[in-house]
Amino acid sequence: MAEVYPSDNELLNIQSDSETGVDYIATGTAPYYLEFRKLLYRLLLAARRANDLRVYDEGGLDIGVKAGNFWLGTQVISYQGSSGNTLADDKNNIYVYLDSSGSLVINEYSSFPDMATTAHIRLATVSTSGGDIDSITDCRAGNTVVIPYEAGGVKQTIEAHTGDDTLTAAESGSVHTNLGATGTVTLTLPASAPEGTVFTFAVQAAQELRVDPGTATIRDDSGQTAGKYKSADAIGECLKLAAETNGDWVTVSKNGTWTEEA
Repeated sequence: MAEVYPSDNELLNIQSDSETGVDYIATGTAPYYLEFRKLLYRLLLAARRANDLRVYDEGGLDIGVKAGNFWLGTQVISYQGSSGNTLADDKNNIYVYLDSSGSLVINEYSSFPDMATTAHIRLATVSTSGGDIDSITDCRAGNTVVIPYEAGGVKQTIEAHTGDDTLTAAESGSVHTNLGATGTVTLTLPASAPEGTVFTFAVQAAQELRVDPGTATIRDDSGQTAGKYKSADAIGECLKLAAETNGDWVTVSKNGTWTEEA
């Protein structure tokens, strides 16, 4: 069912929109063209941010992208806009996005990256055939709506382990404990995790909690030997690790005594 308008009488009596500041043109106003320009001016001001990072058709297989900014954590990344971005022909879906450094990607044909492992801004999906663009589907909406941390949305996941487990890169940002464990628990870090993948480990039961890097290295003052786990067993001890560019792990912070496997 289509969205309905207010009644004719209501429409004729609306003088302005308080949210956008757009004034309605009163019946009989003259010169009408000047009032129309005023209306258009206010509408364009209200709609300006909707143009940020918008993908548009430039003819043939070329697309342009409007300038705009986005947040990456606490850092603002600026994209200056571009034109003449030539797409591949005869593609059902081209997934157009900005990577975390603000570089435009136009050669992804299977899907957008997994947001859990590859931070990016989704702009559009584009379909091409016969040397032309068939359609552009805007994908920016999800970038502008985020549930605040306090409301229960973007917050860390906490998982209690009573047995061994292997973590995945998609779990980055999560907290892992041994709450409820009655024996040693070994948690294995994901192999070849993307740079910046982060995990926090906390001892919540008086049992040994081991963090195993597989064949990689956990680098801290207790040792830097490849393939050796770190462990602690006193309630309250915790360890936060982040993946480096070479696949090893750097200790961001720790509390208590964590020792390296002998």
